Amino acid sequence: EGKAMIASQSALHRYDSRKQAANEKIIREIIEHVCTFYEADLDAVLSRSRLPRFIWPRHVSMAIASAQGFNTTTIAAAFGRDRTVISYALRSVSDQCDVHHDVAKEVKKIAKHVKENIIKNEL
Repeated sequence: EGKAMIASQSALHRYDSRKQAANEKIIREIIEHVCTFYEADLDAVLSRSRLPRFIWPRHVSMAIASAQGFNTTTIAAAFGRDRTVISYALRSVSDQCDVHHDVAKEVKKIAKHVKENIIKNEL
């Protein structure tokens, strides 16, 4: 009985890691698209750089991934961050969109493109 339980946990772990890898691939495509939109360096956006020109595309990528249904834990894994960082980024983008309507339009435009081109292709 103990071996059967270990075997089933192993199979479950393989499924989870495959699913996580697939999710990270989609999130990576979202990040790449956002970097292209903002003409930002992908490696810098994924780094720990605190320069605003990299923070904003990073936060927008996180927000769009969240809007596509990815949870903070999955997004955090894709970015190599803690999930609380993702929560902060989501609030930051939401606050900016509330205050600046042009920013809200920009983020919606990017999100629409992601939904139509990246998410649709993955289904």
